[in-house]
Amino acid sequence: MNTADYKKDSLASLLETNKSLTIALLRAREALMLSFRPMLAKHNFTEQQWRVLRVLGEKGPCDAGKLASEACILAPSLSRIINTLIDNQYIEKQLDPHDKRKIILNISSNGVDTLDKIKPEYLTILKSIQRKYGEEKISNLLKLLSDITSWNGRI
Repeated sequence: MNTADYKKDSLASLLETNKSLTIALLRAREALMLSFRPMLAKHNFTEQQWRVLRVLGEKGPCDAGKLASEACILAPSLSRIINTLIDNQYIEKQLDPHDKRKIILNISSNGVDTLDKIKPEYLTILKSIQRKYGEEKISNLLKLLSDITSWNGRI
C-alpha cells in the first residue's frame, strides 16, 4: 500500500462512528453521567440546573450570557432553568447597578446550603471515578480537553 492509499484509508476510518472523536466524547459524557444522574434525581435537579447552581456557587454573581457560557447551556434554554431555580429559591436575580438592561444572577443562601448538602455524595462519585482511572489519566484528559476547548474550532 502506498502513502496516498494509507492516508485515504486512515481518513476513511475516522469517518466510522466508533472512531469519531465527537461521538466518543458524547459516549464518554453519557457513561460518566450514569454515575451522577441518580444523585441529581434524588435531589430533584436536572443536569442543566445542577450546572447552573455549581457555576454560580463557584464563580459568584454573573450575567446570563456569562452563566450560559460557563454552564454550557444555550441561552434560550437558560431562561427556563433560571426561572425554575428562582422559584425554588436556589438563586436570586437583581438588576446590574451599572447597566439596568442586564440582570445579575447569584446563588442564594438556600442554594449554598443545597450545594453543601449534596457535596459529600458528589465527592464520593468523583473519588470513585478517580480510583477507577487514576489521578494522572484524569489530569491528562482534563488538560487535553482544556486544550481542545481553547482551540475553539479554529482551523
